[in-house]
Amino acid sequence: MTVVNRILAALLALMLLMGGLLAASEIVLAHLGRPPWLVPYSRWSVWLGERSPTDALIRAAMAALVVVGLLLMLTALRRGKPRHLVLPSNIEGVQVTASRRGIERSLAEAASRISRVRSVTVRAGRRRVKVRALTASRTEGQVQQQLTDTVTAQLGQLGLADRVRPRVSIVTGKSR
Repeated sequence: MTVVNRILAALLALMLLMGGLLAASEIVLAHLGRPPWLVPYSRWSVWLGERSPTDALIRAAMAALVVVGLLLMLTALRRGKPRHLVLPSNIEGVQVTASRRGIERSLAEAASRISRVRSVTVRAGRRRVKVRALTASRTEGQVQQQLTDTVTAQLGQLGLADRVRPRVSIVTGKSR
């Protein structure tokens, strides 16, 4: 579950909990014959009784609820980053996997060995590896080509060169 999904799920759960507690307290207050606490349900009931499903405001509210529901469903169904990537195996019936973090570390170590590269950030997904390198060099093209070749060679050693594409970007910084 991604961070965005976790935050959305926590916010939605909190909203549902607060709405449920509010509804329960309003129901208890109504049964005790006391005035409503936050929700003026008698005015809302009269207002809603005067409306029909063909009113523009009612249709807009229903459409907004459908859109919000679809967006929540799409975020829930979206696939996240894999924890493991399947590596090729020479033995039939044996599945070899490597952790995504391990592959990221391996690529970062290989890329950081290149001269003129200060730091490297690697993010691996199912089909793409994003490599971002910080360099003090003014000749980006040479460093980018070396970095691309190194990352491609490392992916080839892991057996992922045909399934995972590298995307290399260089950020030049001022030397100290």
